[in-house]
Amino acid sequence: MAMQILACLNGELMPVEEAKVPVWDRGFTFGDAIYEVFRLYHGRIWLEKEHLARLKRSLDEMEFPEVDLNVLMDRVKRTISASGVGHGTAYIQVTRGVAARAHAFPKPAVPPTEVIIVRPYDDTATSGLRETGVAVITQPDIRWGRCDVKSTNLLGNVIALEHAQRAGGYEAVLVDRDGYVTEATHSSILWFRDGELQGTPEGPEILPGTKRHFLLKLAPEAGLKFEPTLITLDQLKQCDEVLLIGTTIEVLPVNTIDGKPVGSGKPGPIARKLQAAYKTAVERWLEGAEG
Repeated sequence: MAMQILACLNGELMPVEEAKVPVWDRGFTFGDAIYEVFRLYHGRIWLEKEHLARLKRSLDEMEFPEVDLNVLMDRVKRTISASGVGHGTAYIQVTRGVAARAHAFPKPAVPPTEVIIVRPYDDTATSGLRETGVAVITQPDIRWGRCDVKSTNLLGNVIALEHAQRAGGYEAVLVDRDGYVTEATHSSILWFRDGELQGTPEGPEILPGTKRHFLLKLAPEAGLKFEPTLITLDQLKQCDEVLLIGTTIEVLPVNTIDGKPVGSGKPGPIARKLQAAYKTAVERWLEGAEG
């Protein structure tokens, strides 16, 4: 089966170029939308339940109209199957629907708009970066106050990443008004110091990352203890190792922050342990799914 980038718009399959929504869709006019991105390995959805739980939480927190998640996931799997994509991503976006532009929620509520896009993902370049590590540039965290909700309101993230990449960084690490590190623009951040794996405590300031959660479950197997901790930028730069965690990057070592080497300036043993644990977990899951 030939691979193609497919969209499923409100249950209708089509080439992604043909998928269009009305200009009055609230996702377009207000960014009034929630999204999720699933990683596909061999056509299977990795951490499906965890992603689905976060999607439901985001929808509930933003008081969206009822979305039948069983129907939505049936559409996701139908789109994956029709696309022929083995290694790729499935993007889901749910908006509050189509209504004349007014800030208040539509009354009565209108049907949500559901968009699913399945496309291949070539891991070659990212796989190389996992071996070599990356540079990050810090930026002020100017995002809204509910970063725990996976909303399409991402302009703060977009600006930060653009400025970081102009300065030669792969990612932007965000620092809040009090001087504490929160997360990166599209990945979680963890660090290793004082013999512990650490990360920003969960709350409205950061997204509850599904890959972060999964990795922290694996940490004890790698002999690591995790401690949620606030950290300043100066302290982060003094850590033994710093890691980015995400859906496509998986476990990505950070070599430099604002041009200053982290530890040895090369991927360290903690990164290698967690990369190996993550890879093994995916392989075991695939073996179990195919068994």
